[in-house]
Amino acid sequence: MSRETKRFIRSLIISLVLVYAVLEPRHLPFMWTWLISPYLPIWLDIPLAVLAWFSLARTVITGFELFVWRRMYGESLDGVPRQRKLLTDLFNVCLYALAAAFVAVEVFDQAPTGIFATSGVVAIVLGFALQQLLGDIFAGVALNLERPFKAGDWITLDSIQGVVLMTNWRATHLRTRTMDLMVVPNAVVGRARLINHSRPQVRHLDNVEVPLQYGFDEEELKRVLKDAALTVDGVLADPAPIILLHEMRPVTMLWRIYFFTDNFAALVVMKGQILNAAYAALRSGDLALYLPRNETILHLDTPGAVIQT
Repeated sequence: MSRETKRFIRSLIISLVLVYAVLEPRHLPFMWTWLISPYLPIWLDIPLAVLAWFSLARTVITGFELFVWRRMYGESLDGVPRQRKLLTDLFNVCLYALAAAFVAVEVFDQAPTGIFATSGVVAIVLGFALQQLLGDIFAGVALNLERPFKAGDWITLDSIQGVVLMTNWRATHLRTRTMDLMVVPNAVVGRARLINHSRPQVRHLDNVEVPLQYGFDEEELKRVLKDAALTVDGVLADPAPIILLHEMRPVTMLWRIYFFTDNFAALVVMKGQILNAAYAALRSGDLALYLPRNETILHLDTPGAVIQT
């Protein structure tokens, strides 16, 4: 039996014991002889009733963690992904608030209309005072419901690229390629153009450019560049790299090496290594003659004769 299941069973037993302790004969007249509430001190009635309501809320929360959130996100209580912490926290707060309302009505005999009116006024005041914060919170809730990314995914927000660390109540935390921490408000994330490089699959297509002068054998070039790309760790052989002509310029032709990789985190290093491998392969063979170079030709002119008049 897992620790999560034991925690749920323990919480359920405590809740049942507390509910049994506060039940009165008027609640269960057919089994009043089995109840213990008539034999308990009167001063324990309110504390036990409050504990019973909040214990029930705790049991429901533990049950949702075990049977709902765990199935939706594939993690146990000990391995909760930070991505879904916002959604579960919001659910827990709402459930405890509901339990507090029941305590006020059932235990302290407060009118429900008065409770709702007071909470409505408080909500209006807080809404005006915390507009920006509430905007970030609701944007975070929308992100958790839509789930465009999760912790560990590589994403691009507009022009910023990084790996998702967590999404909390206010912001999404990213680690950029420069190993810096970037905290983006959830409202900004919701408005930004977002690209998830880890979905729907981890395989990613990218390219590097190789300029060459005219006159070489194209089939030989494709073979050399393809073999050079496959020597780099992380470049997939299936699907294999693709060599295509991208642009024709006055002096050079621009070729692209398209390659697939399933290691997006190492993409920047990989592109540099592919260029190094391609340059080494071209320089060592007959294609070295077509590498781009700048040539300067100097002409020495003989000074003209001086014409004397």
